[in-house]
Amino acid sequence: MIQLKGEPMKVIRTLNQHGFKAYLVGGCVRDYLLGKEPQDFDIATDAKPEDVIHLFEKTIPTGIKHGTVTVIINGVKIEVTTFRIEKEYKNHRWPKVEFINSLFEDLRRRDFTINAMAYHPDEGLIDYFGGIEDLKNKIVRCVGNPHERFFEDALRILRCIRFVTQLSFVIENETFEALKSLKDLLKKISKERINIELSKTLESKNSSYGLKLLYESGVGSIIISEYSQIYLYLSQVEFDFIPTKFKVPAFFACLKDNTLIEKLMRDLKFEKKKINAAAKLCNYLTMECSQDKLVKKIFFEEEKEAEEILTTISILKSDHRILQIFNDLKRENKLIHKKDVQLRGEDLLILGLKGEMIGKVLKSVYEYILENPEKNNKDEILNYVNLYLQQGKN
Repeated sequence: MIQLKGEPMKVIRTLNQHGFKAYLVGGCVRDYLLGKEPQDFDIATDAKPEDVIHLFEKTIPTGIKHGTVTVIINGVKIEVTTFRIEKEYKNHRWPKVEFINSLFEDLRRRDFTINAMAYHPDEGLIDYFGGIEDLKNKIVRCVGNPHERFFEDALRILRCIRFVTQLSFVIENETFEALKSLKDLLKKISKERINIELSKTLESKNSSYGLKLLYESGVGSIIISEYSQIYLYLSQVEFDFIPTKFKVPAFFACLKDNTLIEKLMRDLKFEKKKINAAAKLCNYLTMECSQDKLVKKIFFEEEKEAEEILTTISILKSDHRILQIFNDLKRENKLIHKKDVQLRGEDLLILGLKGEMIGKVLKSVYEYILENPEKNNKDEILNYVNLYLQQGKN
């Protein structure tokens, strides 16, 4: 059923040969069972962190306090964690950890049944909590009492929505009811962690499903007070088809208010690059001009991402004509990038222009070539500049 790769197999075998138990656990088991190639490998063992460090040549003490050591074999990183139970959670997130010798107890502390399975190449699949059945039925269900699981670690509320979105599963009823009733606990979770889970949900292929779950559960409004406004807008467009890298910026851009967008994204600790992308989309989304002018301007200003941005704007505006116009103008060779304009600031210096005047003339030239790409040669542009300067004198 599971064809274990060589590196995690070597870790398990090495630990076994030295008298320790070791099992592949968590998301990588789930991914194998779903026919996906795991991106990360986690192994649970009764070996203590110091034993793991002693047994393997290359290790990183990733989280010694919580029993985790990263073993590196052939460049593959494998998280090896001592069997543990978690208790006395602080701020509904951070637990005290106690090392144990029981795989059952270690799996019982985990969040969802589909993440609480283990595998050993000799023993096969170990499933104490019905994870395989839930995988078959496409259900995300908490291990044990869902109120306890979410109360222990409130981030699991967002992880639950993220998993069902990525996997196109459904949330089991009791789990969903607990999620809704405890959603306010998310106020105690760090903005950085919320950012990560929200971003993964938005960047999923089935992201519109995640948007709906965040809305129907009330979770969205806990993490972003304007969530209802965002959802009511995005539920009317084909959000799933927005290019992945622009999904998060588009999510915020639909508010059409750059001051508010920057405030919300800064609060959620988004990087400057994402904030700038959202502001850019907002500007294009609110620009009052013809479709033809909008297409030309986006292509002119966006050297590397023009097509992705045009796709995003066409979806946010529910206007597929934008892409048709883009294809027509491209075929007719009526589009140009700013970098290809045959005039530089140095050319204006030679004409004797200085300071702010150079910026004003360049801006006018850009507008001229934007509308008349066939005039993009130095002689034509210098003629235009001379006319512009003469009109200014008059």
